[in-house]
Amino acid sequence: MGRRRDGAGAIGLPRGGPKKGLQTELQSDIVQEIEALLGNQSIRDLDFEAVEMAARRQALRLAARALEQRLNADTSDHAGPERLCSCGAAAQYHGRHEKTVESVLGPLHLERAYYHCAQCQSGFCPRDRDLRLELFSLTPGVLRMTGSTAALVSFEESSALLHELAGVEVSTSQVQRAAETLGTEIAADERACVEKMGEVAPTMYLGMDGTGVPMRPSEVVGHAGKQPDGSAKTREAKVVTVWTAESRDQEGKPVRDPGSITYSAAIESAATLDTSPQRSDLAERVLREASRLHRGAAMRGAGRWFSLDLEHRHRTVPPSHSNPGSVPRQRNSVPNRSSNLWRNQRRQTMGSGALHRTG
Repeated sequence: MGRRRDGAGAIGLPRGGPKKGLQTELQSDIVQEIEALLGNQSIRDLDFEAVEMAARRQALRLAARALEQRLNADTSDHAGPERLCSCGAAAQYHGRHEKTVESVLGPLHLERAYYHCAQCQSGFCPRDRDLRLELFSLTPGVLRMTGSTAALVSFEESSALLHELAGVEVSTSQVQRAAETLGTEIAADERACVEKMGEVAPTMYLGMDGTGVPMRPSEVVGHAGKQPDGSAKTREAKVVTVWTAESRDQEGKPVRDPGSITYSAAIESAATLDTSPQRSDLAERVLREASRLHRGAAMRGAGRWFSLDLEHRHRTVPPSHSNPGSVPRQRNSVPNRSSNLWRNQRRQTMGSGALHRTG
């Protein structure tokens, strides 16, 4: 957890201020609002849903005004007539500009110091960076809600759900921009941060599958498809699952261990030349997912053993489903002395368990 200086609040406001007075005032205002909503009507005749929804709106409105006043009272983001711009030049102070942002409490009207750079012809507000409001007019709380709903339903449905369940107003276009930006950040983080999650079983199982996902015309330009004119209406989303199966059922057959399965999915290519030293995007995804679980593990899936010793190049050896020590011929292949020798060597290697030596 980060630390802050003694005697200063999160945004530079002095501590020990009229905190209790603000709480008392808010409580008093909320009680008055509820009394006004209830009036003198009998509880038996009460429209409870209408009252609780109205009370929530009023309570959030009062909290929003209190937070808004407190934030606007702090002017520490004004650091003088000049401030360094990201381009390296000096940006000039041009007063305080108002910005309306959607918060979990409702709309907030915030006043921020604004600096404009004549060299790169751009402006910025330091407080937007401090409050993480640079990209969107959505507070971090609303942005998290938006990302959660957009991952489950359409952008339009997300907008409706946010209004219905949280009482916040996020347009369909805002949901789309936020979801796409968050998705890009998540994808970059998934590729860059491969942290080992801890020790697991020595053998992991791999499942991979793909399915066509309908796309907008702009997303399939240049992609070959199954339409009569050769165009595409879909792109293939590929999913990778990894799990362990050390448990056994009553018949002694492997059973997937509860809670061991992880998923990783994306619309990306699995194509690469056999002679290429570079792995495909999908192969890299498989390797990253396995690396998070265990370094140097062997993985079996879709009838193949995958040697995942990260100090060597990714190799695959195709055994039969029934016996990992049996290496079948490729279909329609013509056996010869070299292939038989290779098969015998692989059979011995796999039988000894030294999967990192297969290749």
